[in-house]
Amino acid sequence: MGLIGAVAMLMGAMIGAAVFVLLGPLAKLTGPSLPLAFLLGALPAFFGSAYYIQLGSMFPSTGGTYLYTSRLLSPTLGVLAAFWILFAGIGANGMLALGFVNYISFYLGQLPIKSTAILIIIVFVIINLFGMRFSSLLQIYMVIWMVGSLLLYIVSGLFELQSPSFISVDNEPFFRNGLSGLLMATVLSFYSYAGYGLITEIGGEIRNSHKNTPRAIAISLLLVTAIYMGAAYVSTKVIPLEKFISFTASLPMAATYFLPDLGVHVIAVGGLLALFTSLNAMLLIFPHELYVMAQDRSVSPLFLVKVKRFNTPYFSLILVGFMTITLIHLGFSERVFATMTVIGFLLASILMGFASLKIFSKAQAPYEAATVKIPKPLLLFFSVLGIGCSLLFTVFAFIDEPLVGFMAMAVGLFGVLYSVVYMRGRSEGNLAIDKYFEKS
Repeated sequence: MGLIGAVAMLMGAMIGAAVFVLLGPLAKLTGPSLPLAFLLGALPAFFGSAYYIQLGSMFPSTGGTYLYTSRLLSPTLGVLAAFWILFAGIGANGMLALGFVNYISFYLGQLPIKSTAILIIIVFVIINLFGMRFSSLLQIYMVIWMVGSLLLYIVSGLFELQSPSFISVDNEPFFRNGLSGLLMATVLSFYSYAGYGLITEIGGEIRNSHKNTPRAIAISLLLVTAIYMGAAYVSTKVIPLEKFISFTASLPMAATYFLPDLGVHVIAVGGLLALFTSLNAMLLIFPHELYVMAQDRSVSPLFLVKVKRFNTPYFSLILVGFMTITLIHLGFSERVFATMTVIGFLLASILMGFASLKIFSKAQAPYEAATVKIPKPLLLFFSVLGIGCSLLFTVFAFIDEPLVGFMAMAVGLFGVLYSVVYMRGRSEGNLAIDKYFEKS
């Protein structure tokens, strides 16, 4: 995978159908200040991206979450971070599969929810069995359409604002529900950035990874933030706010105000592809975590088994798909799956932040040899801010969905017990960081 493929993978992971569907409910909280909510919601991602960029440049390896935390903190915390990132991945898969059913039902009528969602998971597991190159190419084509549809919406909306026939709808207070409404929308909007560091999970599959991994994170995060803010600005300026809030499919329905039918259909398909790109990215990325743990002898060697022709760790891929299907069958809701994604990713990100604080005491040589060297005071500052923001957003998510919070705590407890019982004498997680750098 080259830089374009890596950018497409990250943008596909971050831009889900939420931006096509959920802008209306967010606008109900904020009013015209919706673009500001998306800018503020990106702050934890911007702070956290600093240590993902630095670690990705120092150790361009697959399974970054596990490797960084196991080497810089401890083998047990490495397993804990890996289990939480897998917890997030299963949540993302379930959320996206159910989101697909809800989105497509708007156009095709009511579909059987569980069976359709399970079918979608099976289809994308099969797609990813054909390997990184095939999935990456498919991702690029889908992201091109998806981003093109969003740009069509934004640019057409901006032209509409300049049209002589445009009647201003800007009669709402900037903060519709005060600062509390803005704060709540800011927390919710972070869900849209939750996958910003996932490219470090497949660093070993990227050409010139020490350069392209940091570039992909920076480029993707800037582009996604600009797209979210642009779509939010157009939506709250062109369409009367009360009308926009009532839309069940925010962007496709809003597009009917200033685009012909063909343009509306392009945007509607873009929402569908947003689901597909996110699901494809999740099923492509997360199974590699188990593969790297198996290389490190932290999990069963069964996870090392690959489809030789396509170099796909199929046992890991099938397991992640099976666990997602099981939870869908048990009746987990889209909201529960979404909160699993956020809490799992944030907890893993907190451990990654602490790992970055250890760079200068445990990994000075790899830091000096890295292509990207963020100055020490700046990296430490961003790491502390990233940890603090992630912790704050985790607390909000726990309060919002206590059941998922307890599930995440149970996963953490299992990770600790697992590392004590299974990994004793097996893991190489205590390998010196300099030796690991030389090895890789």
